[in-house]
Amino acid sequence: MIKIRSGRVKSAAATGGLLAGLLGGALAGAPSATAAPADFPCSYGGIVYNNVTTPTSYKYIPYAGNTPDCWLDRGMSNTAVRALQKNLNSCYGYKLATDGIFGALTESALISVQRKVGVAADGDYGPKTRKAMVWANYRIETGARINCN
Repeated sequence: MIKIRSGRVKSAAATGGLLAGLLGGALAGAPSATAAPADFPCSYGGIVYNNVTTPTSYKYIPYAGNTPDCWLDRGMSNTAVRALQKNLNSCYGYKLATDGIFGALTESALISVQRKVGVAADGDYGPKTRKAMVWANYRIETGARINCN
């Protein structure tokens, strides 16, 4: 997944794609340095149990299909964004609206967390950010937060 943000980069990408097409695919574009390594956008908040055999707690994290290796960025709106917002509030002390809209406040909070956990602070959520963050554990019986790890 290559993220293109500026018009200049879009023009360059279009020109490169046209040139590659004219040359029979001999040229291939390299992904940008900020491209998310995941192929799919996160589309829902998924529950991950701490122990599949006898689960007592769970984590609520962004998912796509059957994988948490997905990406989110500003402008997206779904329950995966809500899962991210809920975790930013619960484990990192933010007071974001858990509205499922990845806006400026969610992006700013994510950038701060990315700096704290030592990953690229670009405001884009992906597998590296997910793995570096701590996630809230919730009790199955009550839904109460146990801890963040």
